[in-house]
Amino acid sequence: MPFARTEAMCLRAIDYSETSQVVRFYSREHGKISCIAKGSKRRKSAFYGAFDLLGVYDLIRIEKQTDALDILTQAEILRAFPNLAADYGRFSAGCYVAEFVDAFTAEGIAVEGLYDIVLGTLDRLETRGAIPDAVFSFEARALRVLGFAPRARECGFCRKRIGPPEAYFAPRDGGAVCLSCRPRDERRFLVRWSALESMARFGEGEMPKEPMKERLVDELRRILDSIVVVQLDKTLRSTPFVREAMGLRR
Repeated sequence: MPFARTEAMCLRAIDYSETSQVVRFYSREHGKISCIAKGSKRRKSAFYGAFDLLGVYDLIRIEKQTDALDILTQAEILRAFPNLAADYGRFSAGCYVAEFVDAFTAEGIAVEGLYDIVLGTLDRLETRGAIPDAVFSFEARALRVLGFAPRARECGFCRKRIGPPEAYFAPRDGGAVCLSCRPRDERRFLVRWSALESMARFGEGEMPKEPMKERLVDELRRILDSIVVVQLDKTLRSTPFVREAMGLRR
C-alpha cells in the first residue's frame, strides 16, 4: 500500500474511540481526504495530540485502494489560526467555511483553486478582516470554482442586463430574473440591484472599500443561503452561527 504526503486543512474530527479519531481534510492536490488517526488522542503519539479544526497539517498517510479510510501515520501542524480560534464570531465563520467545503465537495476529487480560496479566507479572518466581507468573498468565489455561481448581472430568461432598483432572485432558475420576466421558481424573492452587483464583485475577487450596511449584509446572506439550500437540499448546521457572527438574527 503506497504512502502519500499531503498538505491539508482539517475540516472535521470525530472521536472514534478513547484514543483515536476519524479526521476529514481538504487538500490542494487530492481534494477531500478521510483518514483514521489511531492513537491521536494519546499524549505520546505521532500526531502530538488531537487534531485542531481548521489547522493546516503536513500529512503522511497510507492510501487505501478500497472504500476504507486512509490510515494516517504522521501529521505535523504547519499553520494554526490562534486569533480566529480565540474569537467566537470568527471561529463560527471558520467553521462555516469548513462545513461548506465538506458539503460541496466529493471524496478524492480536487477542485482547482478552492484550497487557496479557503486559506485566504482563514487568513482574512485571522488578521481581523470584516467577517461579512470574508465569508461572502469565500462563498461567491467558491461557488464559481465549484460551478454553482448564480447569474447576477443579466436576466436568466430575456438575457437583458439587470439594472436598478431591484430584480427577482430565483435560486432554482439560476439566479437573477428581471421584473419583466416572472420566475418559475416558487422560492423567488425581490432583492436590490446593489446586492446582486455586490455578489458579482465578490465572485470576481473584489472587496468592499467601506463597511457594508446591515441591510446589504442581510440581503447577501439571504441570497447565498437560498443557493446552499437549493444545491444541497439542506441548511448547513453552522448557518445560524455565521448569521450571528455577522450581526444578523439567527
